[in-house]
Amino acid sequence: MREALPDWLKRLVPVTFIGYAIINGSAFLLDMGILRLVDVVVPDHGIPYGVIFSIGYGIASVYAFALNRWLNFREHGDLGKQSGKYTFVIISNYVIWILGFGSLLGALNVPLMVARVTAACIEGIYIYLMLRLWVFPRAKRPVDDEPRDAEPGPVAP
Repeated sequence: MREALPDWLKRLVPVTFIGYAIINGSAFLLDMGILRLVDVVVPDHGIPYGVIFSIGYGIASVYAFALNRWLNFREHGDLGKQSGKYTFVIISNYVIWILGFGSLLGALNVPLMVARVTAACIEGIYIYLMLRLWVFPRAKRPVDDEPRDAEPGPVAP
């Protein structure tokens, strides 16, 4: 998919961002589907936005972690350490963007689905940066392990 991008955009957009966008886009659809199901099944729910957001968010978060670890970042490191870091990211994201910002939008009478989509746009950037820089950081390879582009020249005596 990245190959379809113009060269200047390829230099700006990491391949992990494209994978993240696909995986977390599908996780968001799962989240929204659950949110919509709750809204339809219990139309006069009287349940605070934060509680409704929690249902889909929890399920979608587990789904996104598993797929990002396996398919996108291709990590085989310490699952316990990565899960702990991811849990921190998800909880902090949840408190700041889902509950805090989402509840603020609810208090401002923003419709439920609009509030959730708005919060999702901001949280998406936050989560990607945390995944790439902290949960699944790329270790620097030693210089000797770097692939060589050119053929080796003659060896001097």
